[in-house]
Formats: sequence, structure tokens, C-alpha cells
Amino acid sequence: MRLYDEIFKNADGVFVPKCCFVPEGGGYFEGVKTLGELSSDRIVLYFPRTQIIVEGRGLSVKKYCDGDLEIAGKIVCVRAETDEKGRA
Repeated sequence: MRLYDEIFKNADGVFVPKCCFVPEGGGYFEGVKTLGELSSDRIVLYFPRTQIIVEGRGLSVKKYCDGDLEIAGKIVCVRAETDEKGRA
């Protein structure tokens, strides 16, 4: 797991959000602080410095516990957005 620790830290040594998804399938996201928009074709996830927009078809939250979130449905696009100061 040391490799993951190195991959998922930014230059300041702060851990960044993690996500794993299958195109045309579901996804798993770690470090979610809160949920924004929630519809069957768009879900917005908020992290400390980033927001992730997930778009697809038949999307739903399958599990959400302690910052870990699983999305069911068909993901067709995942996009990260931050402001100029690195905040969502």
C-alpha cells in the first residue's frame, strides 16, 4: 500500500480524494465530505479541495458511509473542478 500512499498525496503531503470507476459501470469514491446534486444522470461529490461531477445513466448511491461512497449505474463522465486556490 505504500505505492498508493505516494500516489494519493499531493506536493504538500496532503492526501487527495481517491476514486475508481468503470466506464459504463459504477464507481467507488473515498474521502467524500458531502453530496451535492443527486439525480439519475448527475451526482456531485464534494471533497475538501475538489468537487467531482459524475454523469451517466441510471445513477444512484448504492452505499455511503464514513466518507466512502459507491455509485451504481452507468458512468459515462467523471470531471474534477477546483477554484484557483485549490478549493471546490
